[in-house]
Amino acid sequence: MSERFWASGHWQVKEGKAEEFIQQWQEWLSRSSENVPGFHHARLLRSLASPQQFTSISEWDTAGARDAWKASPAFREGFEASKALCDEFLGGDYDEAVIVRPTTEPS
Repeated sequence: MSERFWASGHWQVKEGKAEEFIQQWQEWLSRSSENVPGFHHARLLRSLASPQQFTSISEWDTAGARDAWKASPAFREGFEASKALCDEFLGGDYDEAVIVRPTTEPS
């Protein structure tokens, strides 16, 4: 299994700010991760049960690449702008514990 590293956030967006948050988050991640070595992708997931709740996940080759991104001015600026649209934020850094894949390919 190849080792990958992740950053994740759980965002509780202010009422009426969800669409603005989605746009802000996308612009922030696009801008701050452009030409950053070790970045694979980022996803923003929205809760179907609570449309003001989002989870973000970004995948990195190394913890050092992820940490360098988080230390950059572009990260800090975009993070603060996204967080300003939220009532609550909880984030963290992760590594893979296990991956589950199908045992057979679908027909």
